[in-house]
Amino acid sequence: MKLSIALANLKPGTGKTTTSVLLAYALHRRGLDVALADCDPAGSALAWSDAVEGFPFGVYGLAVKDAGKRLAGIAGPDTIVVADLPQAEDHGAIVRSVLRRVDEITIPVAPTTIEVERTSGMGDILDEVAEVRAEKARVAVLLNRVVGGARSGSDVRDAFTELGYDVLQPQIPRREVYALAFGVEPQIRPGDPFDLLAETYLTRAGVL
Repeated sequence: MKLSIALANLKPGTGKTTTSVLLAYALHRRGLDVALADCDPAGSALAWSDAVEGFPFGVYGLAVKDAGKRLAGIAGPDTIVVADLPQAEDHGAIVRSVLRRVDEITIPVAPTTIEVERTSGMGDILDEVAEVRAEKARVAVLLNRVVGGARSGSDVRDAFTELGYDVLQPQIPRREVYALAFGVEPQIRPGDPFDLLAETYLTRAGVL
């Protein structure tokens, strides 16, 4: 694999699947070889692909306890793998398996106080995984569903920074098009927040 990215959170409903699919589309739009690993037993990414009669890149169901080991089997040397993970509180074995293997671990969170508090549980998992990784992962927070012009986004960014997290510069705004994205063919244009997010990952990996 050229690059592997996992979207992870302790809780459900944090935008992991939407982010995974739209990020994969943004990377594909840039002409890159992309594979999307649906590691969630709910199979939402697979269902989304079925609803649009197939994504223009490979989508693989990997809701198994050794999902991390299987990532290499869906990728070539130039493939960028995006892994959509289930909530860690219910599917810890799957999540830990993937987090042991990927280059980028991203925690999507909404800019609320409770989301900051919940991340402590995710931090415990990250500490546990770090002890068994061969190399250190790049771990970051992605602010999701940010209300434009509100202080909450900048306040939560500062809070995570003070906790020692790397907070990705691009943030995903709260938009109806994202809330209703499931089952619709994504349209990612240059300068879109997900295009900027894709660029950020490529820069962090030294691909750009």
